[in-house]
Amino acid sequence: MKKRIGIGSLALVLFLLGMAWGKTLPSGLCFGDSILATLNIPTWSNNANATGLHYTIFYGLIFWIPSIIVGHKYKNDLFAKLGKWLSLLTAIPIGLIFLFSGLL
Repeated sequence: MKKRIGIGSLALVLFLLGMAWGKTLPSGLCFGDSILATLNIPTWSNNANATGLHYTIFYGLIFWIPSIIVGHKYKNDLFAKLGKWLSLLTAIPIGLIFLFSGLL
């Protein structure tokens, strides 16, 4: 069966958006940090020195959790399974760090 591009294909797009959100480029630019700074939302636990816990990576869960859901619900679409599993492999460790770091 040949898979088609459909709603499930968004699972990979959401995964990639989450990665782009939290990744710091070699130039030091982080898209998520830039957007959050514009909205006056802290990006680091010690925001004055840009040190401590980097919150931006946790905000990536906003992309990865829907990716898992979409990939699971529309699993017969092209890239749905790939997006779902990549998001799972990324979100689970970050979620565990979030839970055990005392952020709740």
